[in-house]
Amino acid sequence: MLRKERINSLKENIEKYLSGFAVPDHWFSGSILVSIDGNIIINNGYGMANYELNVPNSAETKFCIGSITKQFTAILVLQLVEKGLLSLGDTLNMFISDYPSGNKVTIHHLLTHSSGIYNYTEDEDLDLYMRNYISPMGLIEKFKNKPLNFEPGSRYSYSNSGYILLGYIIEKLTNKTYEECVNENIFHKLSMINSGYNNHIKLIKNRASGYDMVDGEIENSDFIDFSIPYAGGSLYSTIEDLHKWNSVLFNEALLSEKFLKKMLYKHVKMAEDQYYGYGIMLWQREYGKRMRTGISHDGGQPGFVSSNNIFPEDNVEVIILSNMTNCCKDEIALKLREIIFDSI
Repeated sequence: MLRKERINSLKENIEKYLSGFAVPDHWFSGSILVSIDGNIIINNGYGMANYELNVPNSAETKFCIGSITKQFTAILVLQLVEKGLLSLGDTLNMFISDYPSGNKVTIHHLLTHSSGIYNYTEDEDLDLYMRNYISPMGLIEKFKNKPLNFEPGSRYSYSNSGYILLGYIIEKLTNKTYEECVNENIFHKLSMINSGYNNHIKLIKNRASGYDMVDGEIENSDFIDFSIPYAGGSLYSTIEDLHKWNSVLFNEALLSEKFLKKMLYKHVKMAEDQYYGYGIMLWQREYGKRMRTGISHDGGQPGFVSSNNIFPEDNVEVIILSNMTNCCKDEIALKLREIIFDSI
């Protein structure tokens, strides 16, 4: 445990660093939470949630979290496995009978981006349909007949399509929408009252608007209907709710220890010292003159980027949510790690 004096000194160093990142003086807009040894030492908003109305970001601001959504989808899948309604070895053709090569692709492959299924967000025609509502099956039809990029299970290649398929399978097995499943089985159980499934029509209090920085000027980001990212990226949350969520990866509030271990296992190698589990990345980097183990996932979509980082052995969390697509999220995340680990 860090002494109070050291925590206060660390907090001052972080605040001094972050004070230089207020839009438009620099290019960060969003909210940041830093927790060490269970103590939240940074929990602030920077820049504006709405630049047209001069509404500032705060700890309560709700952001699109993009692909951090995949952690929630993975939990829902593992809950079904734990209940005996699904198996990690089940093949895709069991749920979509005419899916090409569906007998080769398993739930495990979908969870770990090792299915070889074409990533629909790389589709050149995405701009033509991303502003319209599309049903889960309608979205699947967009990539269903694309040839596999490689033999399922042979390697890693990030594919949002896999998590679209997982969302569809969740709905098929439960006879409920993905939104209903994530609300009932995660958000309500964890009292994550400021998280949910995004909807452009619904009024969502404290929701940030999304922006781009173009030639030094702030512009409204392009519109995307949330049926497009679906179970791979359509949730919103706050830094405080994600702080609640992170504890779930290390206790049995939603899953038994057996299935938590499956989620946190290094299933597929992404790069040197970097692996993909189920909806999460696991990696090692040197900070503060020794190797640190990190568990993380980033997210991105028009107007928003996000980063959720946990260092379980050091009991450290760094959560960054931004409503500026091309902000300096990665630079800030790296510097915060360096400041923290040079001090503890």
